[in-house]
Amino acid sequence: MQTLLSLHDLPGVVVYALFMGVAGGLAGLCCALFAPLVRAPQSKEMLDIAMRTTGAVTAALTLTLAFCAVQARSQITDAQRLVHAEAAAIAGLARLAHRLGAQGEAITPVIAAYLGSVAHTELPSMAMEGRHPETQRQAEALEMAVHIAAGLLGGSFADDLLQEADAVEAAREARLRAAQGGLPEEFWMLIALLMALTMATGPLYPPRPHVMAMLGIQSAGLGALVAFVFLMDRPFRSPLGVSAEAYALVLNLLQHRTGLGNSVRLLLP
Repeated sequence: MQTLLSLHDLPGVVVYALFMGVAGGLAGLCCALFAPLVRAPQSKEMLDIAMRTTGAVTAALTLTLAFCAVQARSQITDAQRLVHAEAAAIAGLARLAHRLGAQGEAITPVIAAYLGSVAHTELPSMAMEGRHPETQRQAEALEMAVHIAAGLLGGSFADDLLQEADAVEAAREARLRAAQGGLPEEFWMLIALLMALTMATGPLYPPRPHVMAMLGIQSAGLGALVAFVFLMDRPFRSPLGVSAEAYALVLNLLQHRTGLGNSVRLLLP
């Protein structure tokens, strides 16, 4: 399973080529290897039955893949919403720190360091590794800086600052929980089963080159659809998934609203 998930690190065109090549090749091999064993009657009636069976299974697989694509797209939308919520929480903490004046000046560089670690260290790897140690260290440093500033401020300002910090922590935890999200395994089991049934109809056809080519092309097309769903399956790993642009916007906001200048600029991609 981990080997399959590592395919997300490859360019999309390579993933498409792999899925299409494997599906098309298996379909041709099934026909070439098993048709002589099955020895299905090569009558018009038998070919009609074979084509109807292949068409029915192909239609079921196509419908399943369409439903999975919609589900995967919904997961990507939810994941992007979590990223925007976290970026908004960090921006809210940064705005409050900026308004606090001298007490907030010590927090702003820590916010920038934490934000840069989230965008460029934790986000790209968390789907496989989960919570990144360096980002966790930055989160703890931010929490400590907020508590120190709150202790100096006191009153409602301290409460507001702690509340904003809690919102940042809650948003991060929600993102980390969603990092492992993907389509349920039952969906992939159904896709694999229908794909196997499609291959199983190959031995019903005569093992002639043009027939095997036809079966290979048809299965390669189905393989392309499976690859499309696969690329959308993991929102935090997929090239079609979550964008880190929201974090970059907050880093730009910090650069313009504070005197960090070069410190923040170094964190920008």
